[in-house]
Amino acid sequence: MRKIERKNTGLLVTSSTISKIGDTLFDYVNNSFLASMNMKSMMLVGIYQALENIIGALFNLFGGVIADRFRRKKIIILSDFLSGLICLCLSLISKQTWLIYAVILTNALLALLSAFSTPAYNAFTKEIVEKDNITRVNSYLQTLATLVKIIVPILALGIYHMIGIRGALSLDGVSFLLSALIVVFVQPILEEASKTDKFSVKIILEDLVSGFHYVAKNRQIYLLIALSAGVNFFMAGYSLLLPYSNQMFPKITGNSYAMFLTAEAIGGVIGAVISGKIRYKLSTGQLMALLSIFGGFVALAPILYFLKPSIFLLALSPVGSGIFMTLFNIHSFSLVQREVASEYLGRVLGIVFTVAILFMPLGTALFTLIFTPSNPFNFFYIGCSVIILSFIFLKLLQRSKE
Repeated sequence: MRKIERKNTGLLVTSSTISKIGDTLFDYVNNSFLASMNMKSMMLVGIYQALENIIGALFNLFGGVIADRFRRKKIIILSDFLSGLICLCLSLISKQTWLIYAVILTNALLALLSAFSTPAYNAFTKEIVEKDNITRVNSYLQTLATLVKIIVPILALGIYHMIGIRGALSLDGVSFLLSALIVVFVQPILEEASKTDKFSVKIILEDLVSGFHYVAKNRQIYLLIALSAGVNFFMAGYSLLLPYSNQMFPKITGNSYAMFLTAEAIGGVIGAVISGKIRYKLSTGQLMALLSIFGGFVALAPILYFLKPSIFLLALSPVGSGIFMTLFNIHSFSLVQREVASEYLGRVLGIVFTVAILFMPLGTALFTLIFTPSNPFNFFYIGCSVIILSFIFLKLLQRSKE
């Protein structure tokens, strides 16, 4: 990496990490606050989470259009600044009843801002480093994002008890403002495609349609988006089953569910570090191999359990799956970032995120109907399905090159 690329990478990774700390703390504190209210707390938490997902599904596509039409750096700065300002305003509300509804409304507003900033953030990577260094930047981002996911919830408990809901919201606000300030100093090395100030509903819809046309013409990108939908479909089943780990593996001494979450996170960190050491671009065949190995580790869980019901032996499954799922995610995402033309990148990423969100509820609904929580072979079925999926898309991707 050149000096300017190292500087840009350091600034972007720092900004993203601080922003994710704010996000994670915000969610933990607000979920805890709403859950402690009254008998209707589950409904409040459900509304809080559902609104976030619905807004993400609806507006990611439009966020991609905005990311391609306006300066991505400005979008990131503005969204983080507004998020910080909103959190600080929220922390000033003293009446608890108002605060409950304000928290839900604020989360919806932050989800809306995130729908616009996320495609811009991911497309911005292509402007601050050369193509060959995109995977390395994504590895750094994934490593720190995983560490935040592990560490911040542990610290959030103490923060929440020490400074309360309003203090925590103030801290969230400061984190978003700091994130925005850091991005100011990033200097893009790639000249952005010409941007215009024209903005209307007609233009947005035309840009959105042109984005879908671009995807439809590029068979490799189209197949990778379809693969993302398939993977998320089965990952929804995997996530659905995780809380039932103790029922699926009753002979295990200890909390299997907690072990799976911890081991998977550890695997994610290892996978992100390994990814940063890989200096060459992975082919689509190698990506499918990573996905297949991920499926193999998921399917391995019941086999290890019946070999010996040991929590340490069983942990090999989530550690391995965490490693290879992270490697697959980073390199497949980097492939899309490299191959998609810069002027279409925001829209394509918006399509990827929307497809991912839409297919997860479908997977959850189906697997709720067909799986029995106490069946130890549930993970075996999920893992084998992912392996089959990887072979199907390997053939499709090979044909797309003919």
